[in-house]
This record gives sequence, C-alpha cells and structure tokens, in this order.
Amino acid sequence: MEEIHKSFSKNDMIELIEVFHMDIDYFDISKVKLSKKLLEYINNNETFKPSIEYFINNKDELIEYLSKPNQMKVSTYQKKEIMYIAKNILLYCKQNSFYNTTFVDTHELKEAANYIKFYGDIPTIRRALAKLNSLKLYEEIKTDISPKVKYELDKRNKLKKIKPIVEFKYGNFTLFG
Repeated sequence: MEEIHKSFSKNDMIELIEVFHMDIDYFDISKVKLSKKLLEYINNNETFKPSIEYFINNKDELIEYLSKPNQMKVSTYQKKEIMYIAKNILLYCKQNSFYNTTFVDTHELKEAANYIKFYGDIPTIRRALAKLNSLKLYEEIKTDISPKVKYELDKRNKLKKIKPIVEFKYGNFTLFG
C-alpha cells in the first residue's frame, strides 16, 4: 500500500491506532505525518490483534480497509440529498399516498429506496427503510451498514435486553428529596 486514503481523518487514524494497540506516538503531529507513521508501522509489522469492532482480522484486511474511502464519511451535499429522499419516504409511509412527496409512483419510490440503502450508517435512512419494508409493497430492501455501526447497534440492543432503561413501579415515591 502506498498511502492511506485521504477520507480518513486524523481522529479516525488515532482510533485505529488505539483499537489495534499500535505503538505509535500520535501527539502533536499533523494528519500527513501520522498517515506516514501508520503506513510505516503497518508495513513493518506482520501481526495485528483482530478487532471485533472493525471486523478486521489480519494485515491484508487492514491494508484493504485503509486503501478504500472511509465508509463513515459522506459529503455534506450528498447527505442533504439522501436525507431529503429519506424524509420523503417517511412522509409516504405516514400518509400512504404520494401527496406532498417527490415520488410519482411506486417504481420511483423503490428506485429512491435502492439508492439510499447504501447509507445505512445514518439513523434516518434505517428508520425510513424499516417503515417502507413494514408496508410490504415489494420485497424487503436491506440497508447496508458498516461493520463498526453494526457492532455498536448490536451492543446497544444487548444492553437494552439485559437491563431495561426505565422500570415503573406503583406507590408513593419522593424524587430528589
């Protein structure tokens, strides 16, 4: 690998260094210097501790991950466009009609849903496609979620199952007394 993709920020690289327990000093250096140090470290070391969070198990997978654009980054313009489509899908699901939406028919709605399904890291996209799937107009549209976000969602769901957030009991209680 010649260089780390430019879509990775300094904070992204620092997080990778900490997750994989790499011995790199990242304080008070620029993104470019950190990128060079990280690349040098990867090229000089053969083994890395597998990460559950990133689903990266070896050096080759780490190199492949860093050479491609960062899945977590979406441009501002692209995000606005995607959010606009998702909000129109949610409006359609709420009304169950095309009134006040940008869609003309179900074919256009399905095309829009297939376009935004690749941005499943954004919560509004997941919610819009889940509501659209619940209407059962056509086959289920699955959202693409990056491994890191999927891991965080699974972790959050496990915590909710183990310990409920709120527990209601009846009786007289004094709060902050």
